[in-house]
Amino acid sequence: MNVTRRQVLQAGSAILVLPWLETLAHADEKSPPQRIINICTSFGLYGPSFFPTKPGRDFEPSEYLQVLGDLRNQYTVFSGISHPEIGGDHASEACFLTSAMHPTRPGFRNTVSFDVVASQHVAGATRFPLMTLSTLDASPLSYTPTGAGIPALSIPSQIYSRMFLSGNKDEVDKELGRLKRGKSMLDRMGERLIQFNKTVSRHDQQQIADYTEAVRELEKQLVTEEAWVHRPKPTVNEPSPNENYPSPFTDRSDSIGRARVMFQLAKLAVQTDSTRVVSIFIRGMDEKPPIKGISEGHHGLSHHGRNPEKIEQLKIIEKLKMSAFRELLVSLRDTKEGSGSLLDSTQVLIGSNLGDASGHGTTNLPILLAGGGYKHGQHIAGDVGNNTPLAKLFVNMLQKFGVETDKFGSGKGTVTELT
Repeated sequence: MNVTRRQVLQAGSAILVLPWLETLAHADEKSPPQRIINICTSFGLYGPSFFPTKPGRDFEPSEYLQVLGDLRNQYTVFSGISHPEIGGDHASEACFLTSAMHPTRPGFRNTVSFDVVASQHVAGATRFPLMTLSTLDASPLSYTPTGAGIPALSIPSQIYSRMFLSGNKDEVDKELGRLKRGKSMLDRMGERLIQFNKTVSRHDQQQIADYTEAVRELEKQLVTEEAWVHRPKPTVNEPSPNENYPSPFTDRSDSIGRARVMFQLAKLAVQTDSTRVVSIFIRGMDEKPPIKGISEGHHGLSHHGRNPEKIEQLKIIEKLKMSAFRELLVSLRDTKEGSGSLLDSTQVLIGSNLGDASGHGTTNLPILLAGGGYKHGQHIAGDVGNNTPLAKLFVNMLQKFGVETDKFGSGKGTVTELT
């Protein structure tokens, strides 16, 4: 077989995009490409449970960071960092990746988001320069250079078909129908995939095996979810239970379940080099989430007013969110690529536009950066009263991504402690 760096194996309307493989790399491509995954959780993270009390490399993990377990040396946590002059309330969501000031003022026009700047740097290298995902239809996180919002994709089957299925609508529907009948896209590759596997190194063979297993698992999950969407609900005489059907996409309040699916899709997107920049918006919900021990809506709990009972329920939700984030990092870490892992070449940022969600405060944001090849394992503590501009961290990330710049938005220079 004659293969290229990004060999595409086709069978009908299905497309298999291969992960980065050392066997197919250009002679001058000595390491996997850099990627970025941005995650914004709109209702913040409870500060006293998120931030460590001690700065530096000897910090004791906070209650939330303990959820990340053995990943301590894979991330850096920040405090005393925010965008200057943003102002309060949920309108600050639009500025999380841009740092544009005063979103509540009349005539506000946003500026370019840093994920778009990164995607422009690698335009043409992947099928999708940027993938913007959301757990629910919502206002966008990503903005063009003219300040226009880029709508996010929130339906998993559509995201999957965009990545792996080609052709007209009838052809794509046929392929989705095959998935519903238990026919994996990988099965349609048949002998071609077997023969291709013989042309690559033993290391790459293991990477393909891991990748195909991930594709099969995601296919099963997507088919199960779509089946539940169309399955009629039974009529019973008993009161309606608190839980809804298993798929998180049949229950708009299950933002964490939805986030898990989006994380899987994001991981598959960067692993296949379908894109190198992904932004994910985890929308908080007014409704009560389907979580044991939660008695009211997520939004109401975020406005806890220091009520201990509300804070305890809020922490249940947010620790589950941190657990889902850990699953993403572990999946990236355990995916071997080149001489390292997929996490080594992927900068993963998680944070929020709100520092104190209870009072809509937009200073001292909960920010954590994992992966990407940095020397992690530290708590970089800024001045809580005079915050470090968050956009300076974006400059670090852009430089690591290969963009030659020393400023972005309200940030000039970098966070120098992040080496």
